[in-house]
Amino acid sequence: MKFSLYLGKYSGIKVFIHWTFSLLLLWIVISNVRSGTPWIDTGWTLIFVLLIFVCVILHEFGHALTAQRYGIQTRDIILLPIGGLARLEKLPEDPKQELKVALAGPLVNVVLFLLLSVMVSLTGFDLDLLEEGTLNGKSIWIFLASANLFLALFNLIPAFPMDGGRVLRALLSTGMSRIKATEIAGGIGQLMAIAFVFFGLFNNPVLVLIGIFIFLGAQAEVNQTKQSSFLEGYQVGDVLMRKFPILAFDAPLQKAVDKLLEGQAIHFVVVKEDTPIGILSREGIVLGLQQGDSQTPVEKVADQSPLKLEISLPLQEAFKKMAAGNKKVALVYEANHFLGILDQENISEFIMVKKALIR
Repeated sequence: MKFSLYLGKYSGIKVFIHWTFSLLLLWIVISNVRSGTPWIDTGWTLIFVLLIFVCVILHEFGHALTAQRYGIQTRDIILLPIGGLARLEKLPEDPKQELKVALAGPLVNVVLFLLLSVMVSLTGFDLDLLEEGTLNGKSIWIFLASANLFLALFNLIPAFPMDGGRVLRALLSTGMSRIKATEIAGGIGQLMAIAFVFFGLFNNPVLVLIGIFIFLGAQAEVNQTKQSSFLEGYQVGDVLMRKFPILAFDAPLQKAVDKLLEGQAIHFVVVKEDTPIGILSREGIVLGLQQGDSQTPVEKVADQSPLKLEISLPLQEAFKKMAAGNKKVALVYEANHFLGILDQENISEFIMVKKALIR
C-alpha cells in the first residue's frame, strides 16, 4: 500500500490506486504523440480511461458491499493497470452467498450499461460515432456504455480468478464438494488461459499477459482451497507452539538481533512483567535498525496489537483470521491464560505432514 495513492473510502472500505497506473496513462500519451494524434484526442482518451476505472471501482464495490451483507469485510480496493481488486477478508463458503457476491460486480456494469444507454438514447444515438471510433464529448458515453457491457461479459468468463470462475464454482458446489468444484473450475480456467496465451502470441500481446494472470490465479485458488481443507476438523491447540523465544519490552534491539542470529526463530514474544504485550518479527527488527539503532527499546518496534486466538478455535477459522489481518503469528489463550503462539509457518508444516500421511 505504501506505493499506492489513497483516494478515499466508502462504507469503511478504503480505495487506493497503485503507482503503476500512472505508467498506463504515460504510455497512452507517448503512443499518441508518436502517432501524431492531436492533443485534444489524447485528452479525451485519458478521460475515457479514467471513466472506465471509475466503473471498475463501482464493480469492486458491488462485490465488497454484497459481501458486507454476509458479515465479510473488505480490507481495501486497489486499482491496477490491469483492473481492480477488492481484497475481501475471506470468500463466502456458502454456494448461494458466493454466487451473489460473484455476480454483484458484473451486475453493476450491466446497470451502468443500461443507464448510459438510456442517457445516450435520450440525447440522440448516432451509430456513425461508433464507426468513426473518435472520442469526443458525445461519443464518449456510447463507448463507455459499450465498455461496461464488455466488462460484464469478460468478467463472467468461467475462469479463476475471474468472477465467472467463482460463479461456476458456486454452481458446482451445490452438487459436489467445494474442493472438487474448485478443481474443475480451476482446470477450466487454466485451459482458457492457455488459449488466451496461444491466441495472443499471434494477435495481441496483452492477451498473453491476461492468460498468464488467469493461469496463475486459477492455480493459486485451487492450492488455497486444498490447503484450507486439510485444516478441517482441527483446532488451534493441535498446532500450538509452546516453546518460543521471549524478549523483555525494555530490552535493546541488539538483544533481539543476537537471538535472531543465534537461532532459527523469526518471531519473538515481547513481555512486560511476564505478560505478553506484543510480537516482534524479523522484519520488525530490520525496520527498527533502519529507522533507529541497536539500542532502540524493543517496545518501540514491536507489534503491540497482536492477534489473539482461543485454543479451542477451529484451525480453519484461525487461518482465515491471520490471513485477513495480515498476521504471521498470533498469541493463543485459554480463558485469558496465555499458552503459546501460532504462526503461519507452523500451519504450513502441519499441512505438509497431513498431505504426506494421505499419500
